[in-house]
Amino acid sequence: MAGTRLLWLAGIVMLVFGAAELPALATMSSHGTGVLGFEFACSTHRMHEILIRWGAAGHAAAQDHVFLDLGFILGYGLLLIGLCGRLAGRLQREGHSRAARVAALLAWGALIAAVANALQKIVLWLELHGHIAQPLPVLAAVCGTITLTLAISAALFAIVGTIVVRRSPAVTAPEGQTR
Repeated sequence: MAGTRLLWLAGIVMLVFGAAELPALATMSSHGTGVLGFEFACSTHRMHEILIRWGAAGHAAAQDHVFLDLGFILGYGLLLIGLCGRLAGRLQREGHSRAARVAALLAWGALIAAVANALQKIVLWLELHGHIAQPLPVLAAVCGTITLTLAISAALFAIVGTIVVRRSPAVTAPEGQTR
């Protein structure tokens, strides 16, 4: 039961920080470039254009985003790690060892996604403070790509896997056999 409470807490943390970010994201967009354009700028020239176009208001909003996104990362990271880990355990108990291994790998993938996203925020913070030379813009984009790929994969597997497991009757495989 404590695990369920922690998952709920992680989800609440994610939602609270995600909601807290919305005004900053809107300000960034209204000043010329949204969050994805910022996080995936890839070049020194593009990052410079974004920072100039934003002006003081967009720049301040981007700083707020980078700071608040750390709480969002903590929330979704713990939530996805917990969901995939819990799913891996249930799949293993029911004899679905291959699917359990995938869920366990995706729990690690969720951790890697959160770490890559946190690294991206450090890089973006540096860029917001004038350090826009390469390799920082490319590093931010690579971290973003890793984050999106792994976090979306973990989320989809956790959702679909949970639905499938809940709809199937609980069956434990005989000792030494897998499905």
